[in-house]
Parts: sequence; structure tokens; C-alpha cells
Amino acid sequence: MQANSVDERLHSFIPKPGDSIFIHSGTVHTLRGAVVFEVQENSDVTFRLYDWDRTDAKTGKHRDLQINEALACIDFNQVNIGPVIPVEIENNSKTEKIFDDEHFILWRKKNDSSFTVGCENEPRILVCIEGAGKLHYKENDFSINKGDVMLLPALLGQCNLQPDNEITLLEIAIPAKDLPLNESQ
Repeated sequence: MQANSVDERLHSFIPKPGDSIFIHSGTVHTLRGAVVFEVQENSDVTFRLYDWDRTDAKTGKHRDLQINEALACIDFNQVNIGPVIPVEIENNSKTEKIFDDEHFILWRKKNDSSFTVGCENEPRILVCIEGAGKLHYKENDFSINKGDVMLLPALLGQCNLQPDNEITLLEIAIPAKDLPLNESQ
């Protein structure tokens, strides 16, 4: 294979702001200049197949490649990888389901008026990707701003979120089959 030609041999696309891409294990990918919210298993392993001739800022040298290890991990059966098409939630044009995987479910909620987040007896994670607001629980208000991540424990149930103006949140859930059973169940 000709040196520095990996990028010519791979499917590629440039995501637009707001695109969501599910990158399955074994997918060759790069994040050139993209801002990413990444949910992954805890791992300190990256195998570099190619590094676009970038240099390490500290050493001034090219970063090491792990070509054999990378090739051993690639799932060559994956094709047509690209942005997913969100599904609008019926009766709520401001909520889209982006992913519904065996390990997690992810919605994008965009609103300029008060709305509900969370669920009875299920933990949820909120990630504010635009705007700001306040989460109201009992007699308390908790601020959430762009870049903040907030865990809603299962015992909180549903809460009211009041945007300051317009807010965009990701709400992430664990599918019910993966939740530990309560002692009362």
C-alpha cells in the first residue's frame, strides 16, 4: 500500500453541527476538529492506523502508529456509516430520540419553555449542549449551563426544567432490562 494513503481508501463524510453518529466498536474513525460528546466503555487504548502526519506538541515528533493492532481490531463488515436520522417523539416536536441501543437511550430536547426531564424509578443523565436553565426539585432549583452534566438519581423521578431562554439538552437513560432490581420489586 502506498504510504499516507489510508484516508483515500476509507468512506468519509463531514458531520454538520447537531449530527449524531453511532461509532460501533471496530470502526476506523477520526475526529478532525469536531466537538464530540462521547459515551464509551472505559478504555485507555487507542490504536493509530494513520495520524494525518500530526506531531505531538510536547515532543515535536509524529505520534506512534499501531498498524498491526489496529488492523486486528477493525470490523470490516461495517458499511454506510454516517449520521443517524433522529426520530421525533409523537406529540412533542421538541424532543427527538437519537439512539435506542441495547446499552443506552439518548434523546435531544430543545425548548424555550418549561418541560419535564427524568423518569420515575430510573436514573437519568442530562448534558446541556446549548443555553442554560434551572432544574426544579421539591423546593430547590439547580442551575444547568452549557457544558454541564447532571445525574438525576432514580429516587428523584420526574423534574421540571425551566430554560433561561432556549436550552438544548441530551437526556440519557439505561434500558430497563439493564437496571438493577429494587428490593421492593
